[in-house]
Amino acid sequence: MGLEEEAVFSLLQRVTDNHQIRSAFTRGSFRGSIYVEGVLDANTTSLLSSTPGIIRTRSGLVQHTINPSDWVKLLTMRDPMTVVRRLQWIRILKGAYKGELGFVMRVEAWGARVLVVPRLKPPTARTATSLKRKRTRIKPEPSLFDPATFSTTFRREPKLQCDGRYTSRGLVFHHGLLELYLDLHSISLNSARIPSQILGLFKLSSHPTLVGSSFPPPEEWIFEEGERVSLVSSGKEATIAAVEYTHLEVDLTTNEGTELVSWYSVRKVLSAGDFVSVTSGPLRGTMGWVEYIAGDTVYLHEYKEKGNVSTSSNDIKVNFSCCQLIYTDPLIWLTAA
Repeated sequence: MGLEEEAVFSLLQRVTDNHQIRSAFTRGSFRGSIYVEGVLDANTTSLLSSTPGIIRTRSGLVQHTINPSDWVKLLTMRDPMTVVRRLQWIRILKGAYKGELGFVMRVEAWGARVLVVPRLKPPTARTATSLKRKRTRIKPEPSLFDPATFSTTFRREPKLQCDGRYTSRGLVFHHGLLELYLDLHSISLNSARIPSQILGLFKLSSHPTLVGSSFPPPEEWIFEEGERVSLVSSGKEATIAAVEYTHLEVDLTTNEGTELVSWYSVRKVLSAGDFVSVTSGPLRGTMGWVEYIAGDTVYLHEYKEKGNVSTSSNDIKVNFSCCQLIYTDPLIWLTAA
């Protein structure tokens, strides 16, 4: 809650019939003002002057009259710098989750309800020695909420609500994700690439709000214009015509024109004998030759350099859904054009 909300709350707590105030509110997307509907007589002026958070100068209250024709517009106005909408990916700017990726569930006048992957810090024993040392803040690893694990780690039982949410000391979890209530000045639209680990946890949660939403590509994925891909749904091959943040535009080789597709609905076109490099996932950096492909799994002969001699080791399985492959030249170690 910001100063504006506190000022409105305090004002409405103290107002009486002697004050000709019909309503008071603030807009979450605008900071520095509250809006009062009523008659500004001596009683009301005195009440406003004594309300914490409201600025007073030597000449009196800092006030501006709103034209009656604009009264209704106040209820829906937004600061252009803080405009976010439902089902958008955002970046958190303040607080414990500063810098984290979030997904907007709902936008209200005061702010937004946002989903994030929990980063819960487990309790640690505090000793006299540790208190004297300078503490280095370590960011907890992201992981989906699990009630059994939470109970064991934090030694308290989260409460299961009738709507399927779990709550514990003000924290709200749903489908493994944490729900945060943030004002619109604490978030911004996300334009940066996102690690596959975080996006993978969002997808793994199967949260109903995320179903059918467009997921941006992980930062490790490499797709380029002119690259050949196949569509998962139909198996048709296509050429990438344009690379966008939330989708790809592909030109079908069947002369059916162009189509907009999700990042997650295409696969790179590979053939046995191609030399590739793994760019994400637990096998990141592995290089080798494609032996064969079975479904979403690519089997590789790994390439290892020992001096000037190259050798191949046992088969390595690489899954399309957890990593990406790029063509590379084993002699010059560059991505092929």
